[in-house]
Amino acid sequence: MNKKASLIIKTLVFLAILFTCFFGVTLLVERKSSFNKNQVFFEEAKKDHIDAFLLGSSHVINGVNPLQLFEEHGYTAYNLGGYGSVLLSSYWQMMLALDYCTPDLVVVDSYMLENDVRYIDDPNANVSSDELHLNIDRFPLSKTKYHAINDMFQNRDEKYPYFADFIVYHDRWKELGAEDFKRFTKDADVNRMMGAVMEYGTHSAEYSYVDYGAGFLEQETVGTTYLRRIIEECQSRNIQVVVVTLPFLAMYENQAAAHTATQIAAEYGVPSLNMLEIPGLIDINTDMEDPGHLNVLGCQKITACLGNFIAENCPLTDHREDSGYDNWNGYLGDFNAELAAKCEGNDDLYTQLMMLQLNSSDRTYSVSIRGASSVYADATLLRQLHSLGATEKLDQAAAAKCSYMLISDHGVITDFAGDSDQEFYIDTADGLFSYSPASDIYRVLYINGDTENNFLYSDDHAYADVQLLFFSNGVCTNHQYYTSDHFTYDYDQR
Repeated sequence: MNKKASLIIKTLVFLAILFTCFFGVTLLVERKSSFNKNQVFFEEAKKDHIDAFLLGSSHVINGVNPLQLFEEHGYTAYNLGGYGSVLLSSYWQMMLALDYCTPDLVVVDSYMLENDVRYIDDPNANVSSDELHLNIDRFPLSKTKYHAINDMFQNRDEKYPYFADFIVYHDRWKELGAEDFKRFTKDADVNRMMGAVMEYGTHSAEYSYVDYGAGFLEQETVGTTYLRRIIEECQSRNIQVVVVTLPFLAMYENQAAAHTATQIAAEYGVPSLNMLEIPGLIDINTDMEDPGHLNVLGCQKITACLGNFIAENCPLTDHREDSGYDNWNGYLGDFNAELAAKCEGNDDLYTQLMMLQLNSSDRTYSVSIRGASSVYADATLLRQLHSLGATEKLDQAAAAKCSYMLISDHGVITDFAGDSDQEFYIDTADGLFSYSPASDIYRVLYINGDTENNFLYSDDHAYADVQLLFFSNGVCTNHQYYTSDHFTYDYDQR
C-alpha cells in the first residue's frame, strides 16, 4: 500500500473517530427533556403501534391521557402536544412524526387559533425557545426538520440552534448528572405516559365561566391557515381528523376561536368537539391546576369524553387483547399504581381530596372537621367535599360552625353535622364505627367497640381543623392532620 492510500485511510479513520466522539458528546450534553418526552414515540412508531396523534399545546399535554384511552377503548395514541405550541408548530410536529409512522387519526386542539403571528421568533409570539426545543430536539435533522425550522423562524441566527442544538447545550458539561449518562445505557428515565404529563394540584381561587356569546373570528389568521394545512395534509394521506377545543377559562376571543374551529372542521367534513360548550363536563374550580390547565381529575373526565367521541365518530382498533402491546399494558399498570399510591399521604389538602375523588371506591375513610373551624369559609374545600359526596349536612355545619363528619365506605357516604352526646353507629366493610360529636374539640370515634382508642382525639392535634383517616380491617392505617392558617394548611401524619 502506497503512502498516499495509507494517509487517506488514516485520515478517514481519524475523521470517523472524531465524528463518533463529537456525536457522543453532543448526545451527552444535550438537555434530555425532549428525549424523555418523545423517546417512547420512536420506540412505538417503529413497531407501528401508534394509531392516533394528539396535537396541541400544554392544554393537550395535561388534558388527554393516552393510557386511559388504551384502558377504556384499546386505542393507541401518542400525545405530541408541546408547551406553548401554536397551530404553526403543531403542524410541523405532526409532519416530523409522520416521517416515522402514519396514524389512522389525528386529534388537533384549536387553542390559540386566533394567533396571527407568522414566525415563532417574533417577540409577539410569546413562545420560549426552551418550549420548542422540548418539541423537536429528539427528532433527528432531516429534510422535514429543515423545512420546519425554515418555516417557523424568520431570523437566520435563531435557526442554527435547532439545526445543531450543540450550539445551545455545549456548556452543559458543568451541570451533567447521572441521568445524562443513562441515555447511553438505555435505562434513562423517559415519559411512560405516551407523551402526556399529569398535574396533581388544584388552584384555590374562585372562577366563574362566562359565555360571552362570541361569534366567529373576523378574519383568517396564521392559526386558521395551519389548522387547514393540518386537515388537508391528513386528508391527502387518508388520515381521519378530529378538531377539538379542550376546556379552560376561555375569554371572548378564545370562544370565537373555538366556534371558528368548528366552522373550519365543517368545511372539510371532519368531526369537531367543542368541550367549552358541554355543560357540567368539568368543574373549573376543582378540575384544573390553574385557569388554563387541567389537573389529573379534569384530565380523566376529558379523556373519557374524547374517547367516547372517537368511538362514536371514527372508531379505531382495540388493541387491548393484541399480542405485542406489553409496553402499553405495563405503562398503564404503572400509572394506576401511581394513582393508588397518591390516594393517601398528600401534604396538600386540596390535592388529597382531589385524589380521593379520583380513586377511593376501594377503601374506607373518614373526614372530620373541628367545630368553630375557620375552614368553613374555604369555598374550595367545601366544594371538594361536596364532590366527594357530602350532603346538605356539610352546609348546615358550615352555617352553625359545628363539628362535621363524613364516612365513605367504599364510596357509600354517610355524614353528620352538629355537637351532642348522641352516639351514631355505622356498619362498614372495615368495621363497626361508633361516632359521637361531643364538642368542638372532643369528638369520639371508636371501631368495633374498642373504647380504649378514640381515633379523633390527640393532645398533640386537638386543634387540627381537618382530620382524614383511612381504615382497613378495623385498624386505622393512616391518620392525616391539617391545620388551617388563612387556608394554608399545615400537615402532619401518624
